[in-house]
Amino acid sequence: MSLRSKRGHMFVTTIERLGLTEKESKLYLTSLRIGPSSMQVLARKAGIDRGTAYHVAQTLAGKGLFTQVEGGKRPTFRATNPQELFKYVKERKETADRQYDAMQEMIDDLEALYEIGATAAPQE
Repeated sequence: MSLRSKRGHMFVTTIERLGLTEKESKLYLTSLRIGPSSMQVLARKAGIDRGTAYHVAQTLAGKGLFTQVEGGKRPTFRATNPQELFKYVKERKETADRQYDAMQEMIDDLEALYEIGATAAPQE
């Protein structure tokens, strides 16, 4: 599967909806498809600049979605198991649920403040 194909584009778009950027999605999906590889190969196959790919890999690693494989002369990298992506999305959902609950608790007070400000004389 080429990431430039229509199906590959659909995967990238879907992964983006899960909270990854386009470049994160491309690097992640490329790595899933080709397995452990040098950053040069991953970047080329994902269609992104190698320097950018290193930065993107760091960001993905911080999300638990990418890792460096030990061994060999050159460092190789790979995406983690897709279950880690599921875990990442689940954690984001739980955070969003907590934020939503907090907002529900505050909305009446925030609206009251808004009304006070809306009827106040302009400040100069």
